[in-house]
Amino acid sequence: MDIKVNTLTLLTTTLLFSTSLFAENIKIENLPQNKIYDNWLISRCIGEFTDSESTRQDAFRSASAYLEFSQLPIEAFDSSEVLIHQYLKKKNSGSVPGSYNTLTCLSLPTSEQAQGIFKKYVAISK
Repeated sequence: MDIKVNTLTLLTTTLLFSTSLFAENIKIENLPQNKIYDNWLISRCIGEFTDSESTRQDAFRSASAYLEFSQLPIEAFDSSEVLIHQYLKKKNSGSVPGSYNTLTCLSLPTSEQAQGIFKKYVAISK
């Protein structure tokens, strides 16, 4: 019994320690600026289309957290808001009927327009 308890304690301690190390590695301030911008775009986009108020608030809080650590000027985000609204007006479809707004939001950071906004304003911010 004593060996099982010690093994369980050791395993639990190891898992907790590993989890805290993982959390340390994913802190927003450790992310490169392009990833901060991409994650902000996705968060804002999701917040714009969802019909769930709790999801909207969560997405906007997440976007705010990314914004705090961005070195881009506010104009980059103003331009990106316009882009988000343009993208959400597009009608995407797939093999299953329904909306594809999440897909739109997830693909937004790889768009030429979003990459252009980032490149333009990252050059200005240096």
